[in-house]
Amino acid sequence: MSGLMQQAHRPLLTRTRWFVLGIVLVSAGAWAQELPGVSLNAATVQAKSGSESPLPALSWDQRLRRIANDFMGTRYRLGGSSQDTGLDCSGLIKQIWQRLGLADLPHQAANMAKLGVPVQLRDIQVGDLVFFNTTGKQNSHVGVYVGDGRFVHASSVLKKVTENSLSERYYQRTFNGVRRLAGFSSVSDDPAFSE
Repeated sequence: MSGLMQQAHRPLLTRTRWFVLGIVLVSAGAWAQELPGVSLNAATVQAKSGSESPLPALSWDQRLRRIANDFMGTRYRLGGSSQDTGLDCSGLIKQIWQRLGLADLPHQAANMAKLGVPVQLRDIQVGDLVFFNTTGKQNSHVGVYVGDGRFVHASSVLKKVTENSLSERYYQRTFNGVRRLAGFSSVSDDPAFSE
């Protein structure tokens, strides 16, 4: 009789386990939706086998590089602030900051140069803004540092968003300085995001 009782309770025990597992998953989903920059759909990817596996978390600098890379080749347009119709240098930085969910920035390199804190070139970090004098006026051009001595900017000469090295002669000659805005004061301490 006890063997028959155990068999009768197995379906109930199995249903109870699935019920508890369901509650845990629903709770985890609600928790993940409350985290900034994280959604349950973005946290997992459907593999070809049908099983779900987590995506690696992205740090701020990885996320910034990915977003900046999305703009590569975008047409240059003086005063432009849209990826569809074209961007100028400050319009590009505004768009990157918006996609990162950071503060709205003014649409002019000289005004951006008044924000944040100055940083020595030797202390530059991914996400710092780099300024240049390209028109005879201080801070007339801006780009964002993406690591390895390189920065992304909207070039009026090349007529597109591109990446260059700070060690190139032209950029060494026109270099005005580096500024760090809120959100990038300590890249290693910034929260990670999944995409």
